[in-house]
Amino acid sequence: MAVISFPDHIDYVVFQPRGDLSLRTLPRIRDAVVTCLLKTGRALIDLSSLHCGQAELLTVFPTALVRAGGWPAARLVVFGADATLRLMIDSADITDLVPVANDLTSARALLSQRPVRVEHERHLPLHHSAPATARLSLRQTCTAWSLPEAVRDTAELVVSELVTNAVEHAHSRSLLTLSHTGSALRIAVRDYRLTPIPRPWPLDIAAPRGRGLHLITTLTDTWAVDQHPDGKTVWALLACTPITKQPGQ
Repeated sequence: MAVISFPDHIDYVVFQPRGDLSLRTLPRIRDAVVTCLLKTGRALIDLSSLHCGQAELLTVFPTALVRAGGWPAARLVVFGADATLRLMIDSADITDLVPVANDLTSARALLSQRPVRVEHERHLPLHHSAPATARLSLRQTCTAWSLPEAVRDTAELVVSELVTNAVEHAHSRSLLTLSHTGSALRIAVRDYRLTPIPRPWPLDIAAPRGRGLHLITTLTDTWAVDQHPDGKTVWALLACTPITKQPGQ
């Protein structure tokens, strides 16, 4: 059971899930939160009637936030957790993405603040157009996050190389995940096919191709590969801070 309320003349929704958060109820709660966010762009989750036995299930809230588009298009704050649930929230390590408040009043105030970490995802097909789609998503996200133009331009090159590798070498659809913590932009491209781990080959100036990973090494602060049973994630970090906007801008 759950209660959803739309306060009069207010541009947010209050969602109160009731009962147990379990593997069985998680999809329903996730989808309800996504629906609330898509409807108004701002949702406050009242946890006062929610019971949870596993801290990892609480990742349902940042998952829903990212599925709905992520900050700033979608803004999510949770509040009202009792002491036991609050400890579980802290151990689940979700507060960087989803702020936590004690009550409704403080939760409303947090809606206007940027979370410690912001994240955006874009699913990309196994198609030659995927790199262009990824670059467009990257540009739009960097603009929404007020990242410097120079960082955006560099990140575009990195995204293009990583997604091109997923299409041409892994022959796979991919998932682009962008996240920003205030000091660094993380670019990750996950593919879904088991292929050799990419490594830079000796650079051949005369070769028409084969410079991609050398370019990644040059442009980023660091990059690495995480292996999965069904593929891999190649990720890279770029140091950057958002532009501080003046009042009225």
